[in-house]
Amino acid sequence: MQILSEFLNKTPTKTLYHYTNAIGLLGILEGRIWASSAYHLNDSGEFRYATSLIAERVQQRLKAENRAVNKKYDEVLYVLQEMPHPIQVYVASFSEEGDLLSQWLTYPRAQTGYAIGLSPQQFDLARTDGFQLVPCVYDRQEQYRLADAIIDAWLELSSSGEDFERAMQENILTAAAAIKHPGFEQEAEWRLIKIQVVGAGQSKSVSFRPGRNGVVPYLSAPLAPDSECLKPASIHIGPNEDMQAATAALLTLLDAKSFFPSNSLFPIPGVPVICSKTPYRP
Repeated sequence: MQILSEFLNKTPTKTLYHYTNAIGLLGILEGRIWASSAYHLNDSGEFRYATSLIAERVQQRLKAENRAVNKKYDEVLYVLQEMPHPIQVYVASFSEEGDLLSQWLTYPRAQTGYAIGLSPQQFDLARTDGFQLVPCVYDRQEQYRLADAIIDAWLELSSSGEDFERAMQENILTAAAAIKHPGFEQEAEWRLIKIQVVGAGQSKSVSFRPGRNGVVPYLSAPLAPDSECLKPASIHIGPNEDMQAATAALLTLLDAKSFFPSNSLFPIPGVPVICSKTPYRP
């Protein structure tokens, strides 16, 4: 399980950015961020891509081996097919880049967008609350390596006589939520992930919002202590028709939160406010 353990314990070394709109900005400054169900991501095919890749590695093993362990491989395939029903995976996305056109187009959509920068230490409270912060894996060979580690971990747990099924499901889902198509590599994404079992009494902490396919379950992950506002490492303002007005409004908001704003107009230590270099197109 060493490969899997090393992956799950990776930590970022730089600021990570969460792309959102004005509503998301106001909520995050209050010290919490929404982690939505992975089955309701902007591209729901992401998750199917990951589970299909893991299933592909299992099928290759079934063809190459002919022994009792094949029954275990069959069980892995069964779990891959059935796990969306009893388990929810909650995800909040971050990028190592603070000014990406693809992100401005995807997340804020028609509204003014913001990329809120968080330092690695600002995820500590979420980790204490049961979330894991993991980097997305884009390289196909690295994806195979991670998938193989998941399968090996499952076999090891099953041989130990422990309650391996739930542990295996959680490992697969955590890895699956971190595996993305190589075409998205530019995003350099990290994901804040928490897994909960439906029917185990864990859903009482879940909130719901409307979405295009009905209600969307989400968890509120803590980024600052209760009753305290979050002081971001920096904030990027996305492409805007009136950048001067957008900048003035954000500086006023930070001032109202008692955070010293900082940009070319206010060159003092505080929360850096950075305007996107991506040109605005209506």
